[in-house]
Amino acid sequence: MKYRSAILLLAAAPLSAQFNTKLQPQTIEQFDQYARTVERHPFLLDKNASDRQAVLKGQLLIRPANPENPVAITDGLIHDWDGAVFIPDTTMRKVLSVLQDFDRDSQLYPNIVRSRLIRRDGNNLVGFWRVEWKYPPLTVVLDMVQEAHYQEIAPGKWICKAYTKDISEVENAGTAREKKLPPGVGEGFLWRMYAYWNLETVDGGVLAECRTLSLSRTIPPMLAWAIKPFVQKLPRESLAATLRETRKAATQ
Repeated sequence: MKYRSAILLLAAAPLSAQFNTKLQPQTIEQFDQYARTVERHPFLLDKNASDRQAVLKGQLLIRPANPENPVAITDGLIHDWDGAVFIPDTTMRKVLSVLQDFDRDSQLYPNIVRSRLIRRDGNNLVGFWRVEWKYPPLTVVLDMVQEAHYQEIAPGKWICKAYTKDISEVENAGTAREKKLPPGVGEGFLWRMYAYWNLETVDGGVLAECRTLSLSRTIPPMLAWAIKPFVQKLPRESLAATLRETRKAATQ
């Protein structure tokens, strides 16, 4: 009966009319506290020799970085994923050129429909993306701005910390009724997205590990059947696609 009622509810009114919420200060505070803890030791691959060898042999590694994933906080969920890929027959310079080229991202990554570099100061970059995800009955369009900071910490080894805080939902995207909502207002599928990269030159290629932290709203029980698959799949599938497409672009 609840399932049937939820279907009728979705059919009777737009999802945004039923599902809108607002990002709360305590949710941001708890997410930032979690992120600060992760930043002390963000990378997991060096702790597991068997995983590292599997990746060097060609396996695409995607795994929860927290056994409780997603982690429930006040009015929010933290999605914590770790992934790694070996990019053979390439150079660190080539991999960095792919990762730092905001102007080209819409050509490389399937869910990015627009992208551009806003500004660059050495290895510190700010870029824009419009992303679109479709999980029937949902279509989600977001405009987001990312700040990325790259650093060479040793010969042949780079790290990056990338923060996406300015995320706006776009209603009726691509139509005359398009409307961009203020950050933190709307359906709350994605409020924050942080990424930590570890890049290492090894065996004639580059070993790339990326850990992502993303923040979404909690899921109302009545709409869990429609919303939960999207919210749970999005962080994992986005990370997997980023690693796959980066490997492809850096070996062309």
